[in-house]
Amino acid sequence: MPRLMIIQAASYRGFGDRRPLKIRKRRLIGAVLPYMGALAPRDWDVTLVDDAVEEVDFDAPVDVVAITARMVTSLRAQELADKFRERGVTVLMGGPHATFYAEEMAQHADGVCIGEAEEIFPQMLEDAAAGRLKQFYQRDTVASMKGMPTPRWDLLHPENYTFYSPVVIQQSRGCPYTCDFCAERRLNGDYGYRDRPAEEIVEEIRKSGKRHVFFAASQFVGHKKRTMELLEALIPLKIRWSALFSPRFGLDGEFLDLAQRSGLLHVNMGIESISQTTLKSMHKEFNKSNSYDEMIDNLNRRNISFSFNFVFGTDTDDETVFDATLQFLQQHKVPAAYFNVLAPLRGTPVYDRLKAENRIIDEPNMDRWPGVYCHIEPRNMSGQQLVAKVQKLQREFYSLRAITQRLRVPRTQADFASWNVNMTQRKVALNSDKLCEFSEF
Repeated sequence: MPRLMIIQAASYRGFGDRRPLKIRKRRLIGAVLPYMGALAPRDWDVTLVDDAVEEVDFDAPVDVVAITARMVTSLRAQELADKFRERGVTVLMGGPHATFYAEEMAQHADGVCIGEAEEIFPQMLEDAAAGRLKQFYQRDTVASMKGMPTPRWDLLHPENYTFYSPVVIQQSRGCPYTCDFCAERRLNGDYGYRDRPAEEIVEEIRKSGKRHVFFAASQFVGHKKRTMELLEALIPLKIRWSALFSPRFGLDGEFLDLAQRSGLLHVNMGIESISQTTLKSMHKEFNKSNSYDEMIDNLNRRNISFSFNFVFGTDTDDETVFDATLQFLQQHKVPAAYFNVLAPLRGTPVYDRLKAENRIIDEPNMDRWPGVYCHIEPRNMSGQQLVAKVQKLQREFYSLRAITQRLRVPRTQADFASWNVNMTQRKVALNSDKLCEFSEF
């Protein structure tokens, strides 16, 4: 029986600090490792390793190692790959970073998966076992969202997860929108938005045995009618769920009422900016900044916990945007927010434009390290000023005084969800030179 180890690489601790960033336990049961395990043929002996919470056994008796990597984990993934290849173990690599930097990853792997892994990953394993592995693999057609295999949660180690650990469920891929800074469409082959059949999602949730679910999708609502069908199907499960969806659906009372009935606990929204001029420059003018008040009121009246994403550093941003954003958040008592510096990711229009204008700085290190960094030359401030302003905004928004002023004394699950996000993001704010996302805690 061929032996396969699938590794989800960790990030490093900070810029130049090539020690893996380890955590004690995960707060979410992620989708990547168990789903990759499900794609492997059943006649393979599969081991799953989460590099962030457990040690990688480089002496393990395995025939093939498959490593999945994002940009921020890419350097650690390459280190892992090199160590296994020194032993003569066949190494496969995939994930978002391999999709956009296939040639780079091929320097550290025997085979690279570009894009979606369905059908491709099993073929890579078959070819590796037969000694005919190719350097690059990529689908010619869109992967079907029907009949997806059930994730191999049985291969995970329960001790690596907190007592309260929602399960991540794949609900859709792609995005119906074309925001200037987002690489989501290119990542999945630019096939537009695709969602899974509602009955298959419901069955997968039942099999997980979990009562709390996070739907993994850049956009939960791509086809409103089909999403409403899913929400109806969720009601009998009596679960609580979280997701990301467009602010426009925060204005849709019919949708919110059904979402609330189906168990919506928390929604994250990419509002990106409080300036309509900036939203237009991002090709995100479907967000209407003058409707944010109504959207927030709609969510509060239904006791739905929510958080907003912001991006700073566009050509329309000046130094006034930070105080204005903080004032907006305080005035509306927004429960939680995430503050990001514009990153010109490969595969996005903003990358092409800034590259042509020679305004990308230190591209080899872009998004490679956790923390707040600027890899562009902003138009209206220096990169150092942009980073300092974002870090200051994080610290002020997540100060204990600000948290207690905007959050209610926790009485409901939504209240507890908001407090939980704030406590984890407070750690990020106080260590913004080292950490970049709440999932690292």
